Amino acid sequence: MKKISVNKIIKNQNKYVVLTKDKSDILVSGSSIQDVEKKLSKLSIKDVVITYIPPVDKYLSPLCR
Repeated sequence: MKKISVNKIIKNQNKYVVLTKDKSDILVSGSSIQDVEKKLSKLSIKDVVITYIPPVDKYLSPLCR
């Protein structure tokens, strides 16, 4: 199973994101759920799970970076 790179997680920290079905990439991100929903409606993407990526410096070990 392919995993999301740590760099993408760091780039999208403190944002709401939508992942692909296999959780290998980020489809859409935004600073609020409303921003993400607007982007999803423009792309005509439905039936997704929106999740939040917290600030990385509080939740990931420095060794991961």
